[in-house]
Amino acid sequence: MMALDSTSHTVSQTPLNLKSDLKHATGSAIDIDRHWVTLGPFPTGMREQDFGADPLEAYAKGGFRSLEYDSEAWYPSELARFGSVTWNSTKQDDEGWVHVIYPDVEWKFNGMFMGWSFNQYQAWARSSFVVSSSSTQSNDLVPVTIQCTNVGDFYVDDERLSGDWYGYGLTRHVLRLAPGSHTLAVRVAHEVRIFGGVILPPPSKFRCDLEVVVSETEGEAHVQVVREGHGGVILMDVVDGVVAGEFISVALRNVGTESVRITRVKVVQGSERVVAQLRDPELIISPTVHRPLAIQLALKDDVDLGERLEFSLEFSFEIGHGNHRKASVRSDVFELAQKKWGEIYKYTFTDFDGTVHYAATFPPSRPEAISTSAPILVALHGAGREVENSAFWLQEYQQRENTWIVLPTGRSPWGYDWHGASIKNVMNALEALARDLPGVPAELRGLAGIRPDPERLFIAGHSNGGQGAWFLTTHYPDKAIAATPAAGYVNIKQYAPYSNWVSNSYTDSYLQGILGSAIAEFDNDVHMSNTVGIPILARAGSADDNVPPFSSRKMVRLGQENAHNRSAVRLSEIAGEGHWFTGILHGTIMQEFLRKHLNDDLASSGSNDLSPREVGACPPFPSYFEITTINPGGMGSKGGIQIEQLQIPFRKGTIKVKIQNNHRTASSVWNMHTTNIRRFGFAGASSLVQRRGQIDQVVIDGDIFKLDEGGETIGGVMLTDGVFVKNHGNKGSRKWTLSTSNQWLETERHRETYGPAIQVLEKKLVIVIGNGFEDYPPADQRTAQRVARLVAHDVYQYGRGDVEIVTDTEYFERSLDKEEGDQKRNLVLVGDAHQNKVTNLVLSQTRSEVTMHSRLGVVSVHPEASAFEIEGRDFKEPGTGLLMTRPWGSRNLAVIIAGIDAQGLETAARLFPKRTGLLVPDWIVTGPEMPWKGAGGILAAG
Repeated sequence: MMALDSTSHTVSQTPLNLKSDLKHATGSAIDIDRHWVTLGPFPTGMREQDFGADPLEAYAKGGFRSLEYDSEAWYPSELARFGSVTWNSTKQDDEGWVHVIYPDVEWKFNGMFMGWSFNQYQAWARSSFVVSSSSTQSNDLVPVTIQCTNVGDFYVDDERLSGDWYGYGLTRHVLRLAPGSHTLAVRVAHEVRIFGGVILPPPSKFRCDLEVVVSETEGEAHVQVVREGHGGVILMDVVDGVVAGEFISVALRNVGTESVRITRVKVVQGSERVVAQLRDPELIISPTVHRPLAIQLALKDDVDLGERLEFSLEFSFEIGHGNHRKASVRSDVFELAQKKWGEIYKYTFTDFDGTVHYAATFPPSRPEAISTSAPILVALHGAGREVENSAFWLQEYQQRENTWIVLPTGRSPWGYDWHGASIKNVMNALEALARDLPGVPAELRGLAGIRPDPERLFIAGHSNGGQGAWFLTTHYPDKAIAATPAAGYVNIKQYAPYSNWVSNSYTDSYLQGILGSAIAEFDNDVHMSNTVGIPILARAGSADDNVPPFSSRKMVRLGQENAHNRSAVRLSEIAGEGHWFTGILHGTIMQEFLRKHLNDDLASSGSNDLSPREVGACPPFPSYFEITTINPGGMGSKGGIQIEQLQIPFRKGTIKVKIQNNHRTASSVWNMHTTNIRRFGFAGASSLVQRRGQIDQVVIDGDIFKLDEGGETIGGVMLTDGVFVKNHGNKGSRKWTLSTSNQWLETERHRETYGPAIQVLEKKLVIVIGNGFEDYPPADQRTAQRVARLVAHDVYQYGRGDVEIVTDTEYFERSLDKEEGDQKRNLVLVGDAHQNKVTNLVLSQTRSEVTMHSRLGVVSVHPEASAFEIEGRDFKEPGTGLLMTRPWGSRNLAVIIAGIDAQGLETAARLFPKRTGLLVPDWIVTGPEMPWKGAGGILAAG
């Protein structure tokens, strides 16, 4: 977590009346009023803003945007002295930052009984700007790019846009504005996790950047190379003359009014050394959309160390679908950094959705001494950290002769909190390193131990990365040989409390439980039973005021309780130290722990009687353990057991395993007792088979399965090929059977199709807009287009994901519905079955708990739905919307965003899970009172 410094300011009481200098002087220009009026603060909760929950909406539709400045007016807020707040004003500084202060709030006093949750608040700020044009036609629209930093959303006139919460600086919205005056309204929300919870008064500042699209060439009038921010360009390093990866990535932004088709890339500077080509020719970029291109890059000849490897690229493209006008745009000059073998270097790889990402790695210092594949120390960075700024602490481990150290990005500096898509990014980074050996010189590739083992992970991390280390260890325990979470919090709810939600006063506990279930799988403490048998050393400073040591102490206690052993998980708490201190990831105790658990050889014996050396490389197999999961879709195996399906989704499922070993025959009987488990199987990793030894019998809730001679098959079926299924037969019949059929994947939800909604981000993604909106009011059509653009913007901004927008007609014309296997994409569908033919196709596959009929203006919840509204009901109020997750095929997901009118579509779209921590379950029926009641305005959910 990063905290911004607070600065005192003299506040002007003058409302909007002064104009600033021109932002642009070439042709069209923008003249910004540097004075802002503000109103607030008002209460809000962590991650609540996307539910609406703006108290001002209770007094005027449109809330703050509909209120006129009135120095005498007041509005109720329990955060302020005497329970009310009034209008104030401020002026942006010379760098464009707007600092908002709240003179009526006693921050220190209120914090005494509310803690950090009191620092979670919202406010509003408003100014105006004038667009002027050199065009002789007064009605000609001016292309403008805009983005506001440190805010979640803002409005230009009445158009809602997504802000840049984390200050990535990566995205810009593209608007076409008429000459004249426009209003800019910014929702200022202070998030403790982003801006800090210690500084008082809490820092409150934002900045909005507006620019007219200035073009020197025709190409720049349609396409911009994303030069700003983190992640616009991704490059690999060159290690002893070897490029560490096959691809680079450069993002392009369509600032025109028509789609463009990228047809070619060529090197225009440095072509004598570098050659490049598009991996995906004919890539289409819709208006206002960012897309990161994958570019295959190679060196023509050997290079000398120290030689500058500079190059620039030219992108050729066609404009529109008809006349195919051609243009091009050039990048800035890029440089590939040169490294020597043995130094930290960056390598690129293709992630799960086809985008190019990178990781940093520190190779083993003596790979020739390793007789088997090397383990990997995975180092997870803290929130807001980039790999380049975090790699320095890898130096603390540089003496590890037998270990690869890898620092993944998690797809962004905030890393999706090392959940979901971030964990997939980690796994892909490790697998790419093991498979392709990027950056490894040819003369080393034949060494026996040079290839790392992505199934043997020593897991480390600091702060948010410490939480990630807890998550990776609790959710993928069979991959963990040991872990050192440093200054890691338990989960987001205990780190930055959700307790001050405005919505809580309008909701009941049942709805709160359904919403909370959407993020319950990320509760590391609930999953601590999965760490039994894994060596863990937690590290903390006793004076840490960012992630208090309470979190580490709690996780250690839970680890010890689950292991029934007070020494099972260790705590190293350094007196007087804070959140970060020299040696937090080093020091004597850490080095001893590393030496013990990062040894060269994997245990080769199936016996549990392992040598100390083998124990260090691979923990002994426990004779008793309990597997816990809330969502099998976000969890790997424990003890070789992979849970595939729950009886009741999003309720805790457990398997208690007690192993009776026969040391004479090296065989064992596995006794299992299950709770809320529908299907599970055995994983087949060779290291797990070696560690667990031969299984003679599996006893599941009293049902006995005897394994054939050799301990690998039951009735001729390989143990790792079948899935145990719980039956729903008559009382007294066999509860469990072993099945090899995969037919259930077509009709039942499972690990890849469970949800919640955020799981849609874990595969390739395409957004489909229904052509049926042409038969609806213009407001519905405009909202549908904007919703599609905002989803694409948010997927790119928060995780550098690549999203294409197509119509339903284009979807079928290009046969995207016929894609299979890894090529099949997850879908975001804008419009219901009457507006979008692809939505109709998805809904026809399986019966849904809730349906929508936009032509009749009704959303229906069916009586058998296991939902907040369990009786079944039709909702017809204006402003009703629907966000729903559905299976797409047997292994993919679709998220449907729809509304019976423009307001309903808008409210539903706000809930698209663009970042972690959002309480969005499988489906929500949104209501017209959500703008002020927040989640209390939800009509149904499940």
